[in-house]
Amino acid sequence: MMKQAEADSSKKAEAAKAEAETMESDYEAHKASFFRDDWIAVWSRTHGSYEDTTKLGPMRFTDEPAPRYGALPISTLQVFSVKVEGIKRKRGLQWPLDVFGIVAVRDSVDFNRNVIFSRTRDNCQTLTKEDRNLALEGPTRAVLWMDHLNIEVKLTVKGATQSEDKDLSFLVVPFRCGDATYSLQICRYKTSKLSTLRLTLGHIVHSVEATIFVRVSDGSWPGGFRAQFAAFATGVRDKRKRIAGVDHNKILLLDSGSGKVPITGEGEIMLSRRVVSVETTGKLRVCVKASEVSKCVKNAVKDELFFTPKEANRSSGLLDAGFCKMEVTVAWSLVSYLG
Repeated sequence: MMKQAEADSSKKAEAAKAEAETMESDYEAHKASFFRDDWIAVWSRTHGSYEDTTKLGPMRFTDEPAPRYGALPISTLQVFSVKVEGIKRKRGLQWPLDVFGIVAVRDSVDFNRNVIFSRTRDNCQTLTKEDRNLALEGPTRAVLWMDHLNIEVKLTVKGATQSEDKDLSFLVVPFRCGDATYSLQICRYKTSKLSTLRLTLGHIVHSVEATIFVRVSDGSWPGGFRAQFAAFATGVRDKRKRIAGVDHNKILLLDSGSGKVPITGEGEIMLSRRVVSVETTGKLRVCVKASEVSKCVKNAVKDELFFTPKEANRSSGLLDAGFCKMEVTVAWSLVSYLG
């Protein structure tokens, strides 16, 4: 009995030592693991699996009347960019990196993942020293910031074999809602065992949800031309400039790079991102930049549209790239704070 007790005590001591070493080597990963365990204990019975994504889509109240109490212009989170700011070369990492994994936001609407970035191991994104930004694809609906929210990151560097993969970043970044009068930019740096991430975000006050669609309505998009579509959401600025505004923060909707612009048979341009939060007192600016892949981007054709926010229904306008015209449709909706 005494030997068994000593053995059990030894195992517990070893487990405690291993946990302490894990915390010391990557405290952010330890906190992320704790967050996961806590979420499962509190929310799994009512909200499903930890890996489940939000079942609520955009445009909930574009065509249907919003509930009198449950949807309104409200504070939301805008994700402008997620960048791998630095890597730990001493731990064997060097540029370029083939990265896969997930970045997601959890708000208090349904506590499930609202995916911002998602890549599988066989569909990595290659990050270079010159271009370290993740190619974002979400959110799928506006992110409520009425209460607390969390940004969850789990990124892995692909190795020659699966056993050689390395955890680039495993962390959860919590945010609590403050009393913001103006929309403002937020930058957070989070360092984990192998990397430092930079999150460039926006706290958008009194905002509505805009879902953007682009369709070639006249002419056609020629082969050999790249495209970049972007949005900017302006708002009322702090006249004393005590805080950084969001007017000049680009929301990249699509960047085809040197690849083919994704267009359906009906002419719809398949944007990577299409949901944007817009302050009701501001404007939504949608821009296009088109140029030949073989020529300098400085010679690109540019055009832009401005939209005044609405609480429901749609707005539309035309972008002119010279070789084709594109109809931009924006579906407006109030933001629900109920699941």
